[in-house]
Formats: sequence, structure tokens, C-alpha cells
Amino acid sequence: MKIKRKQSFVNNLLKALVLGGLVVVASTNPLFGIKIIGAIQKDLKRKKWRDFYRNLGYLKRRGFIEVEQNSDGSYSVEATDSGRLQSERYDLDNITIKAPKKWDKQWRLIIFDIPVEKQKSRLALIPKLKELGFIMLQKSVWAHPFECHNEVAVLARAFEIDQYVNYITCSKVSSDDYLIGEFEKRNRVILHDP
Repeated sequence: MKIKRKQSFVNNLLKALVLGGLVVVASTNPLFGIKIIGAIQKDLKRKKWRDFYRNLGYLKRRGFIEVEQNSDGSYSVEATDSGRLQSERYDLDNITIKAPKKWDKQWRLIIFDIPVEKQKSRLALIPKLKELGFIMLQKSVWAHPFECHNEVAVLARAFEIDQYVNYITCSKVSSDDYLIGEFEKRNRVILHDP
């Protein structure tokens, strides 16, 4: 449990650094310059500065951040591309697709052709699509009734398959009745007007 809490703090710290862009951390006060997001505010109050710097060191060793010492003794800290990707992966648990007040009667189709060497990414993507309420039309074609372009883009980037995933919006699918019935049954949402 303690290891999980520590890992959660490191991930939240990375997220704060990703959101904050280039951050200057004073050598005497590690919290100076960091726009603290709610997820880490309590943790930072309980942490000692040494722990904070240890976590920064961990993120640097993993290649998730770059740290440079300035002439005044402060440090410039910035997330790397790898750090931004890691932050997105951590956020996958929080991704949801918002249901609008009224369905626009448009289908969002996700079509992908993922090469064999990216099989692990494909195996990670499919359960996430199911979790978000997508209905499978074919093995590599999934449908959702609500706007989800940004959410799909985050998934594709996080699994490093964005070049293999296509997003299509269409008004008619020959399996319309099947999709409506399955989506309503699995997600307990009513799409059509009663």
C-alpha cells in the first residue's frame, strides 16, 4: 500500500510538472514555482523537501524530466516528451466520455490496423474501448454514439499507435439498430426518443 501511494505521488508530481510547463524550483523551497494541483497538494504538505527532491531525481533518472541548475541556485524543471507520454498513460484511468443531453444521431467509428510488433498496444486498447462503452462492429472497427475524438487521441498516443488509428464521424451505419440496442443495454443509456 505504501509503495502504491508513493508511485501515485510521483505520477501526480509528473502531471503537475507537465501541466506547469517550465518550472523554476528554488533550492531553499522546493514548492516555489510549482502550480500545485489538488491531487498533490495534501501529499506535498506531508512530504519533506528531501523526499520531494528524491522524487524529482527519480523522474530525471527515468528520463521524464530535465533539470538544470541556474546561476542563482534555483533549478529549471521541465517535462520531456517521454514524461508527457508517461503522464498521459497514468491518466488513462481517468478518461471518460461525456454523454450529451441529447444524442446527435452521429456514430463515431474507430478503425485501426495495428502491426504485429505493436500487439501489446492493441491488447491494451481493446479493453479500454470496452470500458469507455464502445461497441465492436468488427475486430478492428468500434463504434460510439458520443463525441470522443480527444479521448481516442489520448489513448492512441499513450499506447504509441496514433498513426494506426482512424476516427470517423458518420450519420448512418447499416448495423444502426444493433449498435443502438447494444449501447443502451451495456451502458444503461437511452439513445432514441421514447
